Amino acid sequence: MYTVRRVAMHELSDFVAVLTPPERHSSILAYVKHMFSQGAMRPEWCFLVEREGETLGRAAFWTLPGKDVPSDIVLLDLPWEDDACGDQLWQDLLLMGKQLGAQQLGYVWDTPAMAPQWQENGPSRQTFLEKKGFHLQRETSRFEWKSDEPRSQKANGGIQFRSLSEVGESAFIDAIMRGSASTLDRQIAQERADFGPYLQAKEIFHDLQSMSYEAQWWELAYTPENELIGFVMPTKSPTFATIGYIGVLPEFRGRGYVDVLLNRGVASLVQSSERFIRADTDLRNEPMANSFLRAGFHRFAQRSEYRVRF
Repeated sequence: MYTVRRVAMHELSDFVAVLTPPERHSSILAYVKHMFSQGAMRPEWCFLVEREGETLGRAAFWTLPGKDVPSDIVLLDLPWEDDACGDQLWQDLLLMGKQLGAQQLGYVWDTPAMAPQWQENGPSRQTFLEKKGFHLQRETSRFEWKSDEPRSQKANGGIQFRSLSEVGESAFIDAIMRGSASTLDRQIAQERADFGPYLQAKEIFHDLQSMSYEAQWWELAYTPENELIGFVMPTKSPTFATIGYIGVLPEFRGRGYVDVLLNRGVASLVQSSERFIRADTDLRNEPMANSFLRAGFHRFAQRSEYRVRF
């Protein structure tokens, strides 16, 4: 008989050791403790699945800092050939997620496997997720930028920038709504269809607000004639600095403005002492991928984003 139980703080070393080589324990433990400090994970959101006293698998809930409802599953590891073990873990996760107010849960799978989650056994993970009702929402290329050199703002061709403090929340939500039109991002396109452009833009704005940022980093770009071009919203997630969202209005695409906006966002993060930045873009969004490459980012992984609603 399988049982699933919460982990006590003194058991964190046991939690990170599940199905994990010893040389990886420290990176996972550091990740878990950092997530606790950021409010993205909690000890009572970490679970072990056992049978007759033997620990067989683990999983944890994750959410954006400041939120009380779990949004994703992380650190999922199981004996993948044991369907009954996986079934029991999922049944309990589903029940506990519902009790915490969750109406859906996500799971992201990166290849190649890397710290801190070390998601090996990719085909088995995919089979497990699909059997539990998860659907692939989108696939992204992951990019990162590292440098010890300062980054200066480049010439912007007369573009005028106005910060969140200057224009206010409503102007930003309107810009997101307009900039997300005809998007190549599958998830954003689906959310626009499901919830409507305004509600979807408002949700993006508020989700990014739950991360760390400065109001002057978030900027709208305008032509000298005061026409809105686009926006950039750098943030610091619980694990790294990132370009939270960037967009160019459809009528201004193809003119190189995305490069100006991206450089602006990177420079804002670098000026706040960040030297390591990551960002994702949908596999279909080749213009954005090419902009990252031109800005000095390199592609380091591919991410598959799954979600189940219940």
